[in-house]
Amino acid sequence: MGRLTFFELQKVWYKRSYQFAACVLLLVNLFFLWYTNLGDNRTPELRSYKLFSADTAGMTETEKETFVANLKQTIDGVSFVGQILAMRNSEIGVGFADQEMAENPGVFETYYDLYESGSFLRYTDSLELESRFISEMYAEEGKAADYDSWLDSVQKRKETLNGISVFASQDTDSFASRNIEKSAEDFKSLSSDGIKWTPSKPVVSAMKNVWTDILLILLSFLFIGGLITDEKQKGLFYITRSTMYGRGFCIASKLLALLIHCLSSAAFLYFSNCLYYGFASGWCDVTAKLQSLAPYLESSLPVSILEFIALSVVTKALVLFAVGAVLTAFCILSENMVLPYFGGMLLWAVSWALYRLIPAASKADTVKYVNLFGALRAEDIYGTYLNLNLWGYPVSRITLSWLIIGIVLLVGAALSFLFFVRGEKLGFRQTARPITICFHPHASLFRYEGYKLLVTNHGLLILLVFGFLIGYNTFNRTYTLTTQEQYYQNIMLQLEGEMTEEKADLMEAESERYREAFAEIENIDRLVASGEIDSETGNAMKAKWYGVTAFYPEFQRAEEQLELVRAGGGKFVYDTGYLYLFGVLGGGVLSDFLLLTIGVILAFSHVISMEYQCGAWALLCATASGKRGVIFRKIAVCGLASSVFFALPFVFRWISIARVFPIHGLLFPAQSIPFCQALPSFIPIAALIGLKVLLQAVVGLALAFIMIGLSRWRKNHVQAIFFGLLLLCAPIILAALEFEFAQNFSLYPLYSCAWPLTA
Repeated sequence: MGRLTFFELQKVWYKRSYQFAACVLLLVNLFFLWYTNLGDNRTPELRSYKLFSADTAGMTETEKETFVANLKQTIDGVSFVGQILAMRNSEIGVGFADQEMAENPGVFETYYDLYESGSFLRYTDSLELESRFISEMYAEEGKAADYDSWLDSVQKRKETLNGISVFASQDTDSFASRNIEKSAEDFKSLSSDGIKWTPSKPVVSAMKNVWTDILLILLSFLFIGGLITDEKQKGLFYITRSTMYGRGFCIASKLLALLIHCLSSAAFLYFSNCLYYGFASGWCDVTAKLQSLAPYLESSLPVSILEFIALSVVTKALVLFAVGAVLTAFCILSENMVLPYFGGMLLWAVSWALYRLIPAASKADTVKYVNLFGALRAEDIYGTYLNLNLWGYPVSRITLSWLIIGIVLLVGAALSFLFFVRGEKLGFRQTARPITICFHPHASLFRYEGYKLLVTNHGLLILLVFGFLIGYNTFNRTYTLTTQEQYYQNIMLQLEGEMTEEKADLMEAESERYREAFAEIENIDRLVASGEIDSETGNAMKAKWYGVTAFYPEFQRAEEQLELVRAGGGKFVYDTGYLYLFGVLGGGVLSDFLLLTIGVILAFSHVISMEYQCGAWALLCATASGKRGVIFRKIAVCGLASSVFFALPFVFRWISIARVFPIHGLLFPAQSIPFCQALPSFIPIAALIGLKVLLQAVVGLALAFIMIGLSRWRKNHVQAIFFGLLLLCAPIILAALEFEFAQNFSLYPLYSCAWPLTA
């Protein structure tokens, strides 16, 4: 049996097609891990958690509590300063600012210098993100620290229930009272011993990943296809049934091989998830109790984090095996090759719909949780506590989940045995008709090659999919209008255009206001130094003037443009939007370039190799245009498509940025932007934008040429993809992992180049 099982595994695992598909799915999984964790203005990056874990490494629980409390106090004080400055920047907010300062005396003065210096940014790049991140850590640490109190509250609910005689006499048989008693009993043996609080991000993100679950389902479909469908299509079952061990041993070995595959694939993919998040966001002590992670605080299992991970992975594998056994039975019974897979997809789709659409508090919540998709979310089963109402009795979700897994597994295995041993349908019917599509050859060789590359070989579909991903990433990236930037935006929109006397008077009035503020601060410092007033009084007096000088750096940017305009160097223009558009400010360009590169690799890896693999060059060489003419048309199609594809992110960025930072003055001289002072006055900003788009299109054209060269060199689609990913994507991925030198081995510096802004 063991040798036969190993043979069944070997038949599928040793196939090059399966190995290639498995490698692709692994790369897709890693890609989604990276892509779904791109930082934005609302979500901290993974490196924030890694820095925090490094800071708290080796601390005791008391030291962690003190450390996080100090961080929270500091960020709250700095945020208070930002709120006061925002209020004072508004005409109607000055009174509210004074009221807030009166209610919180000394806070503004204590944290103003820290706010101005920006040294409070330890884990992120902005005040908003820093506040969100520290608040998240503070909330998680607080839950872990209060675990004993939470356990006491569970027991007190039972005591309260038993102490209320009216409730006890009338509702002792209700689900609510039984659920309270069961909860108290389940949590009775737990305590805070062994809890070592740690950020939950690595473990939660590694285990709660729907993309990994989907890829595991696809891998199981792939394995069953090699295990049953291929042999059935070739008619090998007619031979298998007459072997020494017969049909029973054969189907048993196939099911055992499927179980081993499900266990190994689940362990491998989730191990890669844990490795990724461990390197990206920091490691945690896996020997600590599961309740050390705040999202899993309500779990009633007395297990460690490592045991929780192992238990979740095994459960996911058994769910996949149970569904795989049912799918195996369908494959044995069906006389159509495709129908069982549609049935399997329908089974998962119905389970997903039940899980997503049924409300958690409805009477049908048992159906919501006790189905195949609910059982696949093993991290929720073991990481939370939930009892379901079965005819007035609370039954654990864990128990019901294992029950549904066992039923599906036994039914699938029994049907597989029954259908295979009976052996009534051991082959597929050859009644399918080939699908014919009307094709009208083009008189133009260019149009014909374009149709082959973009439609027949799905190049256009690939570019559209990656274009959608880039658009989603761009529009999901938020740009925050800070208080200082809002001040700069207001003043520059008033100054926009030619220089006038009114604009000169406006700048002079603002300049006088700042001179007065600095003079008052200097005078107060002199009074404090001479002893006429104490420092506390001095700080209170300076708070008003600090609210004015906080915007002075932005006013200096406006003054810089004023000097340029007076020197004959252009017009006033609000330039922040242009700085984001050209990549001088902000981020996200690297991730866009990686998606663009992968899209070009997948879309054009078959450009030349497709003719070699089908032996078409022998015919094409004899045509009127010949081999050279065909290749030139292929290059033209790929170059044009790639150039347009590479210009898309710039358009997406324009739309996203313009919603926050108005982009005006396209016909103004480019030297109106301070970073473009060296440019001639006859070049407008619109021409500069056109030059940037053209530069990015040229990069796309160059990548298309490289892929055409790889396709011609290797003469193999798969090998062209491999070398394309290795040569073009590996340096970008290394650069994303903060190995910045690696980007010099790619075209990214040319794509992201801010020239001629920095010329």
